[in-house]
Amino acid sequence: MKTIGIITIHRINNYGSVLQTFALQQKLIDLNCKTFVIDYLFPNDFHKENGRKSSSAKRKSFFSMSFLWKICYGRELYLQHKKIKQFISNYLKLSQITYNSPDELKRDPPIYDVYMTGSDQVWNPRYCNGDPTFFLDFIPENKIRVAYSASFGVSDIDSSYYADYAFFLKRYKLISVREKSGQYLIEKLINRKVSVVLDPTLLLTATEWESIATKKRIVSRKYILCYYLNYSFDAHPYADELALYVQQITGYEIVYVARPPVDKHYKSFYYKVDASPQDFIALVRDAELVLTTSFHGTAFAVNYSKPLFSVVEDKLALDSRQADLLKSIGLESRILSIKDCFPSTSELPCDYEEANKKLSELREYSLKYLSKAVLDE
Repeated sequence: MKTIGIITIHRINNYGSVLQTFALQQKLIDLNCKTFVIDYLFPNDFHKENGRKSSSAKRKSFFSMSFLWKICYGRELYLQHKKIKQFISNYLKLSQITYNSPDELKRDPPIYDVYMTGSDQVWNPRYCNGDPTFFLDFIPENKIRVAYSASFGVSDIDSSYYADYAFFLKRYKLISVREKSGQYLIEKLINRKVSVVLDPTLLLTATEWESIATKKRIVSRKYILCYYLNYSFDAHPYADELALYVQQITGYEIVYVARPPVDKHYKSFYYKVDASPQDFIALVRDAELVLTTSFHGTAFAVNYSKPLFSVVEDKLALDSRQADLLKSIGLESRILSIKDCFPSTSELPCDYEEANKKLSELREYSLKYLSKAVLDE
């Protein structure tokens, strides 16, 4: 039985990060591989010392406005983080050693047959600051390096990173990326054509996700699920106003998951801040419609065939993660930028017949790639 070591972002308080790690691990286990997640703590001192601070006044203003609400929802946030840690403990098979820095990992790396850079934004210099760990620079030279559904998160990187990225990428036996923009970028950097595959969360069908999802319905009434993250841009007040607009048309309750209010607190909204990863899946499953700024919010809505609108800052922005996914299955009409008019009543329903066919084809292709990456010599 082959042993596989995955390096990815798995220990941050984010549903998508832990669920994509679980999904990739699970599919490798299905291939009869003994699979471990290398327990590399991110972020650590390396990222603090090498970080590039944003000069965006808008971003600073946003965080100061939301600070009070974070305090008010402190207990709920604490419970959410506790539940995410519990999920990691219960569902992820971690390496025996926990590594707190790139140097620790280099000094005493775990030994596996194949090393895999997992999914999520592991190659985004904005978050990872060029951390060579996510390029598997710590492993012995005679070991196999592969990448599954790695993401840059952007369509280009600062030219100061070109040489280092090219050096690391050339050492991989096989590379696949999550977005077409990543495919174009790698071709530019090392003149190599690589595969575009699904995010690991989409390798599992909705039926397979039910094995860990919370079984009981969390919200009794029909509702619109809002999963708004603000790492890349501030979608407010557009996002709140979009939810209120859809509520006016449908009469559905509005449920916010994961995050406290940003600016204005709406008494009529239900803020489910303390949801576990299992609750998050169930909340998507039972929603009538999903509004999100998140890639993984988009992915789970698609997997459960939910009417959705995925909100982006600009349809032509460098961050193309949600747009790439929706375009790949023919649902580009579900993309809204914060400059767009709200959809009409007739645009709220979503026909998934063709999208599900395309998703099944992409899933089959992605699983074949994964099998080839780890089983072929």
